[in-house]
Amino acid sequence: MSTSDIGNNVIFKKQLGLNYEIDQKYVGLKMKENNILSFNFRVPGSLKDEVEGYFRRFKLGEPILVDIGGTGDIRCEFKGISPVLKNKDEMDQYFLSATLQEDKTYNPLEEEKCESCSGCGFH
Repeated sequence: MSTSDIGNNVIFKKQLGLNYEIDQKYVGLKMKENNILSFNFRVPGSLKDEVEGYFRRFKLGEPILVDIGGTGDIRCEFKGISPVLKNKDEMDQYFLSATLQEDKTYNPLEEEKCESCSGCGFH
């Protein structure tokens, strides 16, 4: 995949190969202080239990990798999941949020860095 070819999926990776892949149209990302990443999911009822169930498997502080559109793994720690809320304006839409903290102490191997990388946080 070339650097201009960013995929449409977000992949969350738990140890032992337990991955969860979801179309990015259902995922919003907010970056907060102290390298906190809030992944906000707006999903139909058919995906609600799947998303919630995946993140309920994590313990606080457990490592998790996130690959956004095939750009490479972001090393994080799991910080928690919000309760599932039903969107009162949409018939079959639910909202939940998974909070992760990016591991800024990770120092990637030279071959993992992109050509123009100046500590972009995605490697």
